[in-house]
Amino acid sequence: MRSIVQPISFRPPKPPFETVLVTGAAGFIGSRAVKILQELGCQVIAVDNLYVGLPMPDASASVVPVEVDIRDRAALKKTFLDHRPDAVLHLAAVHHIPTCERDPHLALDVNVLGTQSLLEAADAAGTRNLVMASSGAVYVWDSGPLVEGVTATGAKDIYAITKLSNEYQVNCWAARSGGRGHMVRLFNTIGHGDPNGHLIPDILEQVARDGRRPTVRLGNTAPKRDYIYVDDTASGFVTVLSHLLEGPSSDVFNLCTGQELSVLELVQEMGSILGKQIAVESDPARIRKVDRLQQLGTPQKLADKTGWTPSWNMRQALTEIITRLGYETAVAENPVEKAI
Repeated sequence: MRSIVQPISFRPPKPPFETVLVTGAAGFIGSRAVKILQELGCQVIAVDNLYVGLPMPDASASVVPVEVDIRDRAALKKTFLDHRPDAVLHLAAVHHIPTCERDPHLALDVNVLGTQSLLEAADAAGTRNLVMASSGAVYVWDSGPLVEGVTATGAKDIYAITKLSNEYQVNCWAARSGGRGHMVRLFNTIGHGDPNGHLIPDILEQVARDGRRPTVRLGNTAPKRDYIYVDDTASGFVTVLSHLLEGPSSDVFNLCTGQELSVLELVQEMGSILGKQIAVESDPARIRKVDRLQQLGTPQKLADKTGWTPSWNMRQALTEIITRLGYETAVAENPVEKAI
């Protein structure tokens, strides 16, 4: 296995909260956020129903794992009353787009009704501080950078509907309870360890089956996305939590890089890292009927308010993912010590 470039990730300041309850704590992003909070000295109540099949964070002096489904109103309320967290980082959701489209009842049940259960449990325990994962998908389909408070919102798929609903729910909760609720509009997160089927692992599997001059079959290759590496995503969420007591009681932040890449450009960059010329063929069965052509965010507001900036560029992120998934890269890179 080749050595991997690992940038020194942005280190958030310690949140002004003793105890933080994290939903989705066993997830792709949540497990990393729990680790950061633990290292910053917070007591973490790690809540997950283990739906995606990833392990619960280990119990320790600073981490209390609790297996509970956020839709279970009684169990969730008991968890809040037992631990009385000072703040909540709400990451639990069904976010895999094909799953949301295939089973909209599940997506609405978990994302909307589950969030309502969470807000009611927070009320019962007197918890008044919340950071919630929203999505860049809530913006209208626009060709330019998507900017908080400037670009209009509008939903065209089930996932976006649930996330836009969540923002209204949190805004209403904050106004009614006197709490603070900040929404983080997350763009396309990539990394190793994601249990959902995604584009990069699919490309790698096809390349591995097809020798030195492979051909991959994909759907839409023109759409551009703002990809962000998962370690940057986790540090961004914790950063928003660390600054939650600043600014308006309800606020929204993009979590992204401000750079975009088309699917075709992504394949070309992966080919460069792998040392292979990858041809692309269109597969009609993979083409989404509804697919926005561009989803470019701007992280300027988050940078201005908190100092957060992404640490990983696209080539570093892809090299890390490719190597972690067990594939050989063409050129070894010098490792850099990584600290979170």
